Amino acid sequence: MRVLKFGGSSLADFACLRQVAQLVKAQLKDEMLLVLSAPGGMTDSLVALASSAEQGLDYSDQWQALTQRCESLKSAVEADFGQVENWPDLDELSNKLAGVKLIKCCPDQVRAYVISFGERVSVSLMQCLLSSHNARYLEATACIASTGGHIDAEADLAASKVRFQAALKESPANIYIMPGFTASNEQGELTTLGRNGSDYSAAIAAACLEADVCQIWTDVDGVYNADPRYIKKATKVDFLSYKEAMELSYFGAKVLHPKTILPCAKAGVPCEIKNTHNPEAQGSLIGNDYSSDEPVKALSSLQDLAMLTVSGPGMKGKVGMASKVFNALAHDNVSIVLITQSSCEFSISFCVHESDLALALEALQTAFELESQAGLIEPVQVQRNLAIVTLVGDNMRAHKGLAAKFFASLAQAQVNIVAIAQDSTESAISAVIDGELCNDAVKVCHENFFTHIPSIDVFLLGCGLVGQELIQQLERQQAWLEKRNIKLNLYGVANSRQLHLDSEGVQFNDWQQKLATSEQGFDLKLVEQFVKQNHLINPVLVDCTSSDALAAQYVDFLNAGFHVVAANKKATTSSYTYYQDLISATQKNNRKFLYETNVGAGLPVIDNLQSLFGAGDELLEFSGILSGSLSYMFGALEDGLSLSEATVKAKESGFTESDPRDDLSGTDVARKLLIIAREAGLKLELSDIEVESVLPQGFAQDDSVDDFMAKLPSLDAAFNDRIHSAASEGKVLRYVGTIKQGHCKVGIEAVDSSHALSVIRDGENALAILSEYYQPRPFVIRGYGAGSAVTAAGVFADILKTLSR
Repeated sequence: MRVLKFGGSSLADFACLRQVAQLVKAQLKDEMLLVLSAPGGMTDSLVALASSAEQGLDYSDQWQALTQRCESLKSAVEADFGQVENWPDLDELSNKLAGVKLIKCCPDQVRAYVISFGERVSVSLMQCLLSSHNARYLEATACIASTGGHIDAEADLAASKVRFQAALKESPANIYIMPGFTASNEQGELTTLGRNGSDYSAAIAAACLEADVCQIWTDVDGVYNADPRYIKKATKVDFLSYKEAMELSYFGAKVLHPKTILPCAKAGVPCEIKNTHNPEAQGSLIGNDYSSDEPVKALSSLQDLAMLTVSGPGMKGKVGMASKVFNALAHDNVSIVLITQSSCEFSISFCVHESDLALALEALQTAFELESQAGLIEPVQVQRNLAIVTLVGDNMRAHKGLAAKFFASLAQAQVNIVAIAQDSTESAISAVIDGELCNDAVKVCHENFFTHIPSIDVFLLGCGLVGQELIQQLERQQAWLEKRNIKLNLYGVANSRQLHLDSEGVQFNDWQQKLATSEQGFDLKLVEQFVKQNHLINPVLVDCTSSDALAAQYVDFLNAGFHVVAANKKATTSSYTYYQDLISATQKNNRKFLYETNVGAGLPVIDNLQSLFGAGDELLEFSGILSGSLSYMFGALEDGLSLSEATVKAKESGFTESDPRDDLSGTDVARKLLIIAREAGLKLELSDIEVESVLPQGFAQDDSVDDFMAKLPSLDAAFNDRIHSAASEGKVLRYVGTIKQGHCKVGIEAVDSSHALSVIRDGENALAILSEYYQPRPFVIRGYGAGSAVTAAGVFADILKTLSR
């Protein structure tokens, strides 16, 4: 004997019904019991009808829609398969609803009849479809004995087993067809087994008949390691133990009804989840011998919960208080999802479904009325809109560090933990969290425990030379990233006027056109909302501009949950107070602020400085050439070019800013030197840096770039004298930044051939760091420090550093 249960999505219309019939015929080898749900959506319609009638409302439109659907299904079946027998009595249903409307009350016995009407529709139709194969209608009320009320009853397995055996002996058949969801009590009255209880019906039947297997046919291929509706990379779990399946169903796995597994487990009947619409696919098999070595089998989540906390001095050390709490809730049929208690016994916290919250509060207030009046119990604390995320796996207890990894994953998703719980067998770990962040938490946990493919979600601000080069590098490096199991998505691009966002990812081949047609500009709230809507867990704002306004928002970016990668030096060289605010914001929000390219473009300057000083080293002295532009220009001067000629050549070669005065002023070098000084622990402002400009003070200050370039040759003679003076001493001019005894200076220096910086030219940067660890020979970093390609490469490297691992 095999038991096959088909859910509502498998029976939604005539095509689905016929597909199920064909599937059953193809698998018919020995005796088979089919347990059927109502056609998809019909139970909801019946519940709504009962509610409307109970409120005395006009439900004629609802009734017409229901009857039309029933008759349409019946007509379609009869057109091909003959008359439908055992058709449920719509007139009786109509009369019961009319009575409910008349008295504006729906007794549970009547409600059970109304809401289970759809299952009888399915069975009548399926019996007709399988009439050529000796199919027999098996009435569930004659087979399943129940205890409790008429709604959400519990099955009596021992009594049901006797009933099943008697029913099958009475009239043998190849195929038995039974409505799910229903049973009968000791008085023979119809009862229901809880919403979506057809799975439970099938499990009861399988246990009572000691079936070879209980198959649950639904609209997915099996049990997934996370909800595939939200986690695109969720994969099917081939085998689960009964314990794992029970934990998953209890904590939100929709494919399994929470009551389904226990009857199968008690009887040792394997349970298989199969897809009606993809019957050839291997399903998920649940049984005693289906555990594996995997420490974590799946991840589930349960939303729309509330946590209640009962606390007060009367709780501590008093026997029976916990019992009183839970008895009060049990008396009003409130289901408790999770329980946790403080070690000092001062409080007990537990989760209930939001729909049961009002009932739970009323039950507790009634039960503890006297204790509240005496001040022994404080007012019940309530936290709403919560969710539970649970890791499930029988082998978790054999692997150390899984709880730490779980909680670290929640922290990575910026999720605060309200409460935690773990069962004594260590097969499940649960955390209660903010319900709004549930999907984010599940996404991070799934990445860390299953796919092991972390994601980086990039929003690029600034589409100049560096920004465009960065996009090209992101495109070129996709294969490289894939080999390293990294998913890097570009979700947004912005310039000074426009912003383009794409939930599917910005396309590398048409982003400029899309950006040009955008009618919205960059706004942090807009991007923050985009991140929440798309459940992005590792968002990174990349600033490739020189904007003061954007730099002033970095703290806001970090507080909003973004990592910040900056090629822009304005933030790191702003006031020291703002610099400290940035560092504090990274620590408070568990986010990173990365600015490697602020000093040496693609050179690993900041990384090395932070490693040195983080290891306890102290800076003694520093000197360096920190501008690729000035390195190129001063090399050209050494080759005999005048100042104006060297400037023109550097500008044409792309080494200078669009306005060369930005380079020649020395301000850019001063900013870089300030960053190095602050990394070394010096509390300095930009105004503390002594700056010697290449240009005389105020030279062509208010002129256009063209006018400035036209006037620049007037400085050649005086500058040539300085070059020749240095040459007469065997020296060359270099633009150098120095830090000595806490004093910072940038300016022109004449250095001889023995000086380490004399050979630095053609756009190279060089930094000589003399420290407690590196002396008398300094630690030297040297390489090309200018150009969009190396700068974009440095930004790209910083982006990769945002990965938690």
